Amino acid sequence: MQRHSEGAADFKLKYPTAAHTPSGVQGAPADSTHEPAAPLRVRLIELDSHLHCSIVGTCLPDAELRRIIGRYFDTQDASDLDVHHEAVRLAIMDAQASRAIHKALDRRYEPVIRRFAKARSAQDVESLWRDFVGRGEVPGAYWAVLSHRHTPEELRQQVFGEVHMLSHLMGTSTRADLRQRVFLQAENEQLRERLAQLQDRYQRLVETHDQSEHEHRQVSAQLHAAREQAARDKPAAQETTFKDADRLALQVRRREEAEQQALRSSEEKRQAHEEAEDLRRRLKDVLGELHAAEAQLHRWLADDAQPADHEPDSLKGVRLLYVGGRPSSAQAIREWVERAGGELRRHDGGLEERKGQLAASIAWADRVLFPVDCIDHDSANSIKRQCLRLGIPFEPLRTASLASFMAALMNIDAAPPRAAPASHLCLRHA
Repeated sequence: MQRHSEGAADFKLKYPTAAHTPSGVQGAPADSTHEPAAPLRVRLIELDSHLHCSIVGTCLPDAELRRIIGRYFDTQDASDLDVHHEAVRLAIMDAQASRAIHKALDRRYEPVIRRFAKARSAQDVESLWRDFVGRGEVPGAYWAVLSHRHTPEELRQQVFGEVHMLSHLMGTSTRADLRQRVFLQAENEQLRERLAQLQDRYQRLVETHDQSEHEHRQVSAQLHAAREQAARDKPAAQETTFKDADRLALQVRRREEAEQQALRSSEEKRQAHEEAEDLRRRLKDVLGELHAAEAQLHRWLADDAQPADHEPDSLKGVRLLYVGGRPSSAQAIREWVERAGGELRRHDGGLEERKGQLAASIAWADRVLFPVDCIDHDSANSIKRQCLRLGIPFEPLRTASLASFMAALMNIDAAPPRAAPASHLCLRHA
């Protein structure tokens, strides 16, 4: 009963049976008037054994694979690598386990398989594969290509090689992002410690300032009382006038010193407050970049990611100009923008490319970004003037890292509307 309920929910796909054997083979129907057999697909166990490792590792998340293999293998204390090895072995050697993995793959990628089922030739299959890879929908398309009946062995080997190289590229990108994340976390901790030190210093200055004000009020009260007392006792105590004058001069001098100390404390308090505010702003920027990098890592490393058809293309149709920066991070920025559906041009700010080309590139873009730590002041000022004149938004970035770039563009859902063009007069020479 349980087997029947599971089969009712499965995606119905056609495989070779005795009723579909070709003419001339024992068991073939004698009547040749029957309709031709439905399109066939290749079973997982029938594929070349060297393909099983990449299919299991690319197309099934660890959690789902562990659930399937748990029927045939004790996975309680097994690592993800042990589960993967056992799944590959069972897919090759055990027909029942191979069938279970095959059904799980068909259920997970049913919409993609239906798309590939319309292909009637190797050229159609390859064209669909290129289309899905261009959109980043690799796992489902990989399984659909390898199990399609019109896929020749040469195409299977070609697709296997492309997925193998994509895994290397993704590993390199992930390691670079992890290094960037570790750097941002270390910088974050340093800024937190510096902020704590400044807050402690600020608190001490506040206490010193309060104590100076208290002493100043005491001295003022004593001076006022001394003046009143001197005014009352002057007719009757002329002999103490000089002593009182000396005491008064001493109190005045103390009062002046206290006022100067209070002014110095107030100035130090103001400087500490400004430095703390600057550190808070920098900490906020670093936290934003860390959040953007961590969000991207979660999208790349999540086990149960959404189907690729639902991945947001938050930069679709947006034309971005990136001026300056480092060659080491420029390629990663370009790949991230293109994956999000945008288009990126880069200008080095005049190191090797002519600065005269910068104005034409700005006019092409919907938004201009440049890292303030990897661009000269003349290029930065030129970008600001051109963008203000053309009404194009521009964004100075804190650093030339991919994390700063992602943090600046996290909230862009579509191409930013250009503002109304400003005056065509030159802002420098009027």
